[in-house]
Amino acid sequence: MDNLNQPTSSLNEPLPGKPLQASQLEAKQLMVAKWLSLAPLYKLPVTLFRYVFLAMDRVLGLTKIEMDKIVELVIPVSTNHRGDATDTADNLHINNTIKLRIYYPSANKSQKTLVYFHGGGGVIGSINTHDHFCRYLAKHGKMNIISVGYRLAPEHKFPIPICDAIEAWNYINDNHQQLNINPQYIGVGGDSAGGYLACIIGLNSLQTSLPVQAKVTPAFQFLIYPMVDLQGLTESYRRFNKQLILTRDLMDYFRLHYLNSLDEVTLPLVSPLQAKDISESPKSYILTLGYDPLRDDGIAYAQRLKAAGINTQHQHYDDCMHGFISITKLSARAKQATHDIAMALNSFND
Repeated sequence: MDNLNQPTSSLNEPLPGKPLQASQLEAKQLMVAKWLSLAPLYKLPVTLFRYVFLAMDRVLGLTKIEMDKIVELVIPVSTNHRGDATDTADNLHINNTIKLRIYYPSANKSQKTLVYFHGGGGVIGSINTHDHFCRYLAKHGKMNIISVGYRLAPEHKFPIPICDAIEAWNYINDNHQQLNINPQYIGVGGDSAGGYLACIIGLNSLQTSLPVQAKVTPAFQFLIYPMVDLQGLTESYRRFNKQLILTRDLMDYFRLHYLNSLDEVTLPLVSPLQAKDISESPKSYILTLGYDPLRDDGIAYAQRLKAAGINTQHQHYDDCMHGFISITKLSARAKQATHDIAMALNSFND
């Protein structure tokens, strides 16, 4: 019987009686989760929450790694609000650019490239909250990382973050020469909500209703505990609602801020697990965790990728919680798991 806590490329349906998580969350992660539970994150105003998220990563997360080269760009995006009457010309002008940060681990060596979308429910997070993680991926994954600062809800609700992700993807592919990247080896990935944006880019059939569509299919997708269904109908979504970084209440907070209406939860663009066909997806890596409201949806998505004939590597860490990459200074297990993620990314260099 396979151990779900070990890296595996052959995981299919969980076997009868097989536990989906360890009997207890790893001790140091549990300690951090209990501490954070003293002031529930879902009760914070969005602006304050964004500062708290950045502070948590800086205090508890990875140490900054120096890169051979970093380039920062500001690129135009054409999709604005839905044309509300309250939008002014000045507002539209202010909101029509996004930032890219490109990490080159070796400026003198040709590398594959991962276009990365940060997590945060589409509401919090930034290229700064994930700066240290992207540096870590670049160095240990031996890959160029292009971090995308897509716009966030509630200022920019669904589908604006998706459109930003697609426009960034198209810009990177259109400008591969000036970015000094190989157009044949550009993948897409992200954690949590970023994983959701990444998987949408590989599903062109879902993009027909959007004002922009991806011009190129990714060479691969790299999904770290992705948010693939916002319906919230699974056992793990109902169960995990206390003493974790991500809880059901916090997911509800993200849903309410990201969506224009909860009626949108069944749309495949909101919940790609509900798409009728995901067989156009590229070669995939997907990570799921034992202590995560998104666990069951992520496992189901991995199973659907495999069933669709997609070359899929599925890792499952049964003793880890969502967001562990932000607490690696306190948890040796979180640090090791983060290193394993980078090694999984490195495997796409083969």
